[in-house]
Amino acid sequence: MATGLFQTGGLQTVEGPEGAGFWIRAAARILDGGIHFLVSFVAGAMAGIVVFVLASLAGVPPESLFDRVGTTTVATYVASFLGTSMVHVLSEGLHGSTIGKWLCRITVISEDGGPAGLVAALKREMAFYVDLLFFGLVAVHSMKDSPRRQRIGDKWADTMVVKLADVPPSARRSGWRFVVVALAALVADGALLFTGVMVDLSRQGIQ
Repeated sequence: MATGLFQTGGLQTVEGPEGAGFWIRAAARILDGGIHFLVSFVAGAMAGIVVFVLASLAGVPPESLFDRVGTTTVATYVASFLGTSMVHVLSEGLHGSTIGKWLCRITVISEDGGPAGLVAALKREMAFYVDLLFFGLVAVHSMKDSPRRQRIGDKWADTMVVKLADVPPSARRSGWRFVVVALAALVADGALLFTGVMVDLSRQGIQ
């Protein structure tokens, strides 16, 4: 019986590709963090402009806004956390790669070689913050003890991260799908960040 990249039949098993290493996965996460920072900057700037215009129309002196616009409080932090998590869940669940993973030429697949799916991607992301403990040493230890280099999140979600070149073209999701999913994830991230900044600014008395 064939399932994805892995074939089993009787007592024989053909293993799939080797799991990607820790450092290439860390590099992908750092790249995604940099992209999230840029999205945060754009969303914050847009929120600042909107608030500035609305406050000016309401007769609030412009100089009183400069000390408040850009101030980060709880709502912005929560929005940032949810935004970056959503990017990974959507990207890995609907395509397999975030922008960072795509640039590093790695992708997330299920243990049987098929697409991971949204539920698995959500499990991976929830467990990421456990794997991140002690500067990633928890993930390193988990991957070291795993034949497929699976961190805790992968083991929980029944997924693995592999080099894109090791995935047969017939099993890959299309480039167009990647573009659409990546754009949707960035828009969702930006929308959450914009909302968080707007909430923070409005709570500071800027309507």
